[in-house]
Amino acid sequence: MKLIHSTAAALLALVLSLLSPLAMAGPGHDHGEAAPQAQGTALPRFVAVSEDLEMVGIVNGKQLTIYLDRFKDNSPVHNAQIEIDIAGNTYKAEKHGEGEYEVTLKDTLKPGVLAITATIQAGQLNDLLAADLDLQADEEEHRHRTSWKALAMWSGAGLLALMALGVMFRFRQQARRA
Repeated sequence: MKLIHSTAAALLALVLSLLSPLAMAGPGHDHGEAAPQAQGTALPRFVAVSEDLEMVGIVNGKQLTIYLDRFKDNSPVHNAQIEIDIAGNTYKAEKHGEGEYEVTLKDTLKPGVLAITATIQAGQLNDLLAADLDLQADEEEHRHRTSWKALAMWSGAGLLALMALGVMFRFRQQARRA
């Protein structure tokens, strides 16, 4: 009787595994191509806003790019003079394009939260903007830590599965002997 049950179970498993390729979606029933995933890392940035102006700064190594526009209509601010203070160092921004300014930093910025203040003069408009820049430690190091955690989790799950199979095998052997 036990032989019939195990043979029937094996035959059922074989039939189901052979039928599974037939259960694929045909034309018109799939969900289309998967949306492309954005890859790469984003550069650190900060945003400072007042009633009149909006400033976005993007840090790329020693290069700081600043985009400055009017808050009400989002139009770029031309010919502004920007003096920016980052981590105790003061820099003057140079015009690079329409509403775009650049600063070359003395050194690369250290990880942590940095206070940034910008004094802006554009014609009759004078404004002081403040923001915080949160620079994280090396992203590569964070990725390695995460991958090790995932590897440890999957290894533990695999060991638990092997232990469960061993227990099942042992019970089956004991049942055959009895």
